[in-house]
Amino acid sequence: MKNKKTGNKKAIIWSIIGVLVVALGVTLYAMPKKTNYTEVKATTGNLATNYSFSGSIEAKNRQTVYADKAMQIKDIKVQEGQKVSTDTVLMTTVMGEEIKPQIAGEVSNIDADENAQIMPGAKLIDIVDYSNLQLKVQVDEYDLSAVSTGKDATVTIHALNKDVKGKITDVSKEGDYTNGVTTFTADVSLPNDSSLRVGMSAEAKVLNQSVSNVVLLPMSAIQFDAGNNPYVLIKDSNDLPKTVGITLGLNDGVHVEVKSGVKANDTILVPPIAKATGFGPGAQMKQGGSEASQGSSGGDNGQ
Repeated sequence: MKNKKTGNKKAIIWSIIGVLVVALGVTLYAMPKKTNYTEVKATTGNLATNYSFSGSIEAKNRQTVYADKAMQIKDIKVQEGQKVSTDTVLMTTVMGEEIKPQIAGEVSNIDADENAQIMPGAKLIDIVDYSNLQLKVQVDEYDLSAVSTGKDATVTIHALNKDVKGKITDVSKEGDYTNGVTTFTADVSLPNDSSLRVGMSAEAKVLNQSVSNVVLLPMSAIQFDAGNNPYVLIKDSNDLPKTVGITLGLNDGVHVEVKSGVKANDTILVPPIAKATGFGPGAQMKQGGSEASQGSSGGDNGQ
């Protein structure tokens, strides 16, 4: 009888232990998990957005010399690649006439042959001034207000992976209507650079908006509530996240200006989901038109 009571007592004890283990497991499982925030510092710096226009490099000055009448070429005085001036004799005819270019440049192509009979209007030779290049870009009618004669531009030469300074020298007064959109042509001057080649693709950036010495945050740090209002999680004195509404300004696709709600050197906590999804649904942050952007951010030096 005694052994039976002892066995029942042990069974009860083990049952209680089992219940406690299960309860502990359920409690631990139900407890909120600690969020692994990423910390970022609010900084001060400069930000700029640009309009971007693509095109190709061309020579500003070139001349194709044509025969103005029937003639026979006697001598060709130059060769391809030779530099010439307006006083250089390119060809002579059997009648003793001298053919000279109207521009200084380089002989790029010779079409005529010595002793050949040439008809009026026939192409004789091409002269190209490779020292005076420009970028010709197409501008959408909706972006036409961004370009004007004399405005500075930064030109990126893709093949050379380099930027050069340019200036808008001309904007066409007539556009070309295609597929429901009218485009205009703008010419951008280029520096005398021996590495530049006619036909290279390039991109001209023209300043749209800029701000200096403002509070900046990565766009990935910004979150939006159900009403599409921006906010951030600021690390408080107890190292806990505090929700703070903010006012946003200019953004360059990577960083955004924070006009209010955050100060320089504030620590912002970024949840993993915000970091993964990037910028939230805030359509108000989008820069309009065919605008491209470029900016800089940094510490208090406002680099």
